[in-house]
Amino acid sequence: MTGLCVNVLGPVRAWRSGREIDLGTARRRALFAVLAANANRVVSRNELIVALWGDFPPTTAAGNVYTYVSGLRRSLEPHREPGRSDGPLLSGAAGYTLRLAPDALDADRFHHLYESATAAAAAGRTDEAVAGLDEALALWQGDAYANLTGRFVELDRYRLERLRIAAAEQRARLILAAGGDDGLIADLTTLVRRHPLHEPFHELLMSALHRAGRATEALDAFRAARRTLVDELGVEPGPSIRALQRRILAGSEEPPTTPPTPRHTPASVPAATRTPVPVLVGRDTEVRLLHRLAGRAAAGHGTALWIEGEPGIGKSELMAVVLEEAGRTGCRVVRGVADEFSSRVPLRAVMRALGLETTAADPHRAALAFALTGDPQGVERIVGYVGDLCATGPLALAVDGMQWMDEVGLLVWERLIELTGSLPLLLVGAARPEPNGRESARLRDRVTAYGGHVMVLGPLDRGDTERIVGAVAGGEPGPALRSLTELTGGNPLYARELAHGLVRQRAVRVVDGFAEVDEHVSEIPRSLLDTAQETLAHLHPDRWETLRHAALLGAEFTVADVAAFTGRAASTVEADLREADVVVDSGAALAFRHPVLRQALVESVPAALRPTLHRHAAQVLAAGGGTVVRVAEHLVRGTPEIDTWMVDWLAAHGGELVRESPGQAGDLIGRVLADGRCTGSQRESLESALRQLAAGARPAST
Repeated sequence: MTGLCVNVLGPVRAWRSGREIDLGTARRRALFAVLAANANRVVSRNELIVALWGDFPPTTAAGNVYTYVSGLRRSLEPHREPGRSDGPLLSGAAGYTLRLAPDALDADRFHHLYESATAAAAAGRTDEAVAGLDEALALWQGDAYANLTGRFVELDRYRLERLRIAAAEQRARLILAAGGDDGLIADLTTLVRRHPLHEPFHELLMSALHRAGRATEALDAFRAARRTLVDELGVEPGPSIRALQRRILAGSEEPPTTPPTPRHTPASVPAATRTPVPVLVGRDTEVRLLHRLAGRAAAGHGTALWIEGEPGIGKSELMAVVLEEAGRTGCRVVRGVADEFSSRVPLRAVMRALGLETTAADPHRAALAFALTGDPQGVERIVGYVGDLCATGPLALAVDGMQWMDEVGLLVWERLIELTGSLPLLLVGAARPEPNGRESARLRDRVTAYGGHVMVLGPLDRGDTERIVGAVAGGEPGPALRSLTELTGGNPLYARELAHGLVRQRAVRVVDGFAEVDEHVSEIPRSLLDTAQETLAHLHPDRWETLRHAALLGAEFTVADVAAFTGRAASTVEADLREADVVVDSGAALAFRHPVLRQALVESVPAALRPTLHRHAAQVLAAGGGTVVRVAEHLVRGTPEIDTWMVDWLAAHGGELVRESPGQAGDLIGRVLADGRCTGSQRESLESALRQLAAGARPAST
């Protein structure tokens, strides 16, 4: 029809005859999205105004719509002859029409593929249905209408996201019913992380884990689901997932004795072109030490090991290495994980690591677990039990998440550190650094005092980070991909998620052994932002809000900036930033340790709220003596409405802004002049600055 193709399942983009079209500003893209979603029908100007601004449009709305449409037509038809009416964007007395061929809109293709897959599943053609759902889900490049606001896009984004969830759920059910495959558990884990309140994903993950012979992890998944639902919604899990939990506990569903044969390869990640990700890139020295310690433990020489580092830096992977080597060389291996609830229950983490549960199949362990309940002598009982285990052979005991260990458990750990010199005990603890973490510091010091080893993991260097990304992407990273890799700050978890996200989005191409992304690919994959947000999920809500406001202020900020922005005391803000431990001193100001952390915090703010907060930030920074460039940056990102404060500020600082940031100056001055709120002297000053800007001259200082 017109050769026009449009994507809305992610950033709104359009192509015509293979050429990508510049759709302009966010508001113009939003108008284009409304027309695309209503393709081949007339959309009235009033409908567009409501779709963009809701019930309270600005007085200039009708004129803005005309301006946006004119700009879109120039972009769509740069060589259009006057009077022609056969282009993709038509105007009429009743409104506007965007002409699209069938399936030229990716959302329409998604609908058709989803409906066809549903029909195939109903007819029993499982492989065809799964392939169709893979193809449908691969169309998504992020959130629908990414980075756009307005009544229509918010409502349609929600509708499309519900369909996306339904498609992902149907796909998982079909694969599980057919026996499962190697990638299903990973896929469901990602879906649970992205949609923690969608209970069916939790239930499907439990079933997949149990069928893979991982009943303990399946029950852990149930506990995580219950915790999320209770904390977030105040409700208990539903009857279906509870019934599954009871069946797993009763052992009435027997898992398969061998892993199922993969039935298909997801279309978004061609298995033949991917190589295994080297999880421990850049940790050769640490791995050599771990192998040596495991070998010594197997030979009867105990020691304590403390591993510390930020979330995602590789603590758990290194712990897995030493435990695997310990098991291979003849040690008995037991491992546990402390969580935020462990600190409330004495000895919970240590007892779980040792298998001391009242429901344990071993009567001795069950009896000891029962005796330890409320026992003030629990420390010595557990130490004695570990000594008994060591009497039968070398033991490797490890607990991850030691920052959550309860006080009694810490006493146990201290006693066991002391005994590593006389027992064949390899004692391994891992923790993330905690500000004012006196307990962690005490354990580190004790490990050192008793001849143990402390590993403090730092970020990987640039080369190692690129190796991780290249292994996932399928080739050595090219310049644009290397540039994106820098956002991870050397954190291996972030590096893997960045690469996986780009591959899932089909943004990576591999040519002659080099992996590259298009230069326009600048958005961080949603999965990486989700992962970064998860590393902050333990924070108190007030601390989380402090970080979000700091992130909105920009790449650098001060405590005073954040205090003024939030309205909280500077001492409180300083304490929040210190306790969160994700901010570093960049010299004259503060900055987030990883750029991706800042972006994740910004993205966690509802898109509809960000412009209002940016406008508030502009006023706060202006009142605090911030530079005109910083104030202008927030005004550009702020709400489009012009008010008296903005007019007064720009009239007073327009000349300076033209000198410092011509692009921002032109945008803001043009908006203010078009609004008509200026006084005569203000208009004269701003028009003069604008003329000098257009002429390429610097206006005189005022």
